[in-house]
Amino acid sequence: MPKLVALLLIGFGLLEVINPRITWYLSEGWKFKDAEPSDLYLAVSRVVGAVLVLIGLGVLVLT
Repeated sequence: MPKLVALLLIGFGLLEVINPRITWYLSEGWKFKDAEPSDLYLAVSRVVGAVLVLIGLGVLVLT
């Protein structure tokens, strides 16, 4: 079970790092017409994604 959680964290983290606009659209963008995420949101999303990847890798290594 911990390995599944680790893989999910890594997958979601990579999605955030590679293309944070997808997760923005899924969480907030669908509510508004012609809206765009701010540069700050995109930067913070990439940092959070990198942290998720590191946590996922840590869980994989420790289990």
